Amino acid sequence: MRTIEINGNEFDSLTGFYEFMEQYLDEGECPWGANFDSLDEVVQCRFNYTDDMSKDVTRIVWNDFQKSKFELRRRRGGRREIDILVEIFQRNGEIEFIMK
Repeated sequence: MRTIEINGNEFDSLTGFYEFMEQYLDEGECPWGANFDSLDEVVQCRFNYTDDMSKDVTRIVWNDFQKSKFELRRRRGGRREIDILVEIFQRNGEIEFIMK
């Protein structure tokens, strides 16, 4: 089982966030499109596009979340980017999502 650590100091935009997340999509045939829908699919598959269940992500820790909350405040369809991202991560009940 794997833990993903998101470092809010590593990016300051949604594009930067997607680029940061790409490092966790290096195994299997992940259909990554660098958008909300694609991220949602990856989270639902627990970041694992292989048959090896030991590669499933079981925890996501978002460090420096407050910085990201400030940086990712642009609105998409009336909602802030950060709120959409949090909803995506919280939607999979098999992944523990921690904001620090």
